[in-house]
Amino acid sequence: MSQRREKCISKIKEANLDGVLVATGPTFQYLSESTDYFWQRNCMNNIDGRLSAKILPECVLYLSVSGECTIVAIPRLKDAFPNETVIVSYMDQMEDTLSPYVKGKKIGIGVDCHEWLKSALHEIDPKIETVDAEELFYDLRAIKDEKEIAIMRRLAKFTDEAVMYVVTHLKEGMTQYDAEQMLMQYGLDHGIQDFSFPPTAGFKTRGTFSSEENFVFPRTSKLVPGTAIAFDVGYMDQGYCSDWGRTVYYGKAPERVKEGYKALQAGQVSMVERIVPNKTNVNELYDFVLEEVEKRGFADVLRFKDTGMLGHQIGTDCHEYPMVNRSSDAILRPGMIFCSEPKMMFEGECYMRVEDMILVTETGAEFLTTFDRDLFEFNNE
Repeated sequence: MSQRREKCISKIKEANLDGVLVATGPTFQYLSESTDYFWQRNCMNNIDGRLSAKILPECVLYLSVSGECTIVAIPRLKDAFPNETVIVSYMDQMEDTLSPYVKGKKIGIGVDCHEWLKSALHEIDPKIETVDAEELFYDLRAIKDEKEIAIMRRLAKFTDEAVMYVVTHLKEGMTQYDAEQMLMQYGLDHGIQDFSFPPTAGFKTRGTFSSEENFVFPRTSKLVPGTAIAFDVGYMDQGYCSDWGRTVYYGKAPERVKEGYKALQAGQVSMVERIVPNKTNVNELYDFVLEEVEKRGFADVLRFKDTGMLGHQIGTDCHEYPMVNRSSDAILRPGMIFCSEPKMMFEGECYMRVEDMILVTETGAEFLTTFDRDLFEFNNE
């Protein structure tokens, strides 16, 4: 039995459960330890899967407290889990197929296809008590092992390269839609499995929008001098996600906007330098950024000073727990990978973002995304 499986069973025991039943989603991937099965994400599935449109699962996994793991899957997936016991079934017969393997009276269930899981267990035995168990493995999922870190390190590097390719190939007159399609095509041309979310290249040309339109990004907007481009990009491969953001400026930026970008980058770098593993709390990170930005005179345009919202963990899903804001309470531990995405808004001028993937190490923290921090203004003539 793998160390991951042993730790998961310990969590099941601690919760006084007889087992857990999960459907297609990040927890399924984590418990099966398989990245060969591609489960289709939708835009908001990464907020716990609570907005998932799936009604019937195409596969479910039952892990008992004694360590027996059973996957019930449709015929197409019979070979997707070579190291597990796979029982072939059909989506509308899964509860019948599953019934011989479910033991006990108190079963934890995941959030994906939640209502189906609950009804399936009650069809197997009306006396089964179901308990929401999606959060049961959050602490374990937050700490990535060497294999996971290697995959995400490659993904981060790929995302850096993809955006650099797009930035260097943008031409005056291109639309926001063109830029976003280029981001998608670059991923597809290089064998990326999917996208963490639809890629965004938000165009904002100074003097063309009011403060009420700060967050309106028409995809027909064209690239002309004086345009800030706020990238938000995530690729997905081998079952893991990237998430990355930058603002770059086509042409010559106003001095205050340019200095603001330097301040935002300085805040990001300062925050990472101040992380002490096993001591720093995620709820401290926003204020580390704020302190540096404030020293440089840009606190007035830094967003989310009320909530301290800065980012999120990342892994099999784009947004994982613990979230990075003042209301969270979690110590940063080696193996955690989180995204820090501080933002500024120069009303009527520029929407600015910097987002990096950051790995907590044994001695501190390091950037997995290393896109040129000095690249802001560009002109591809």
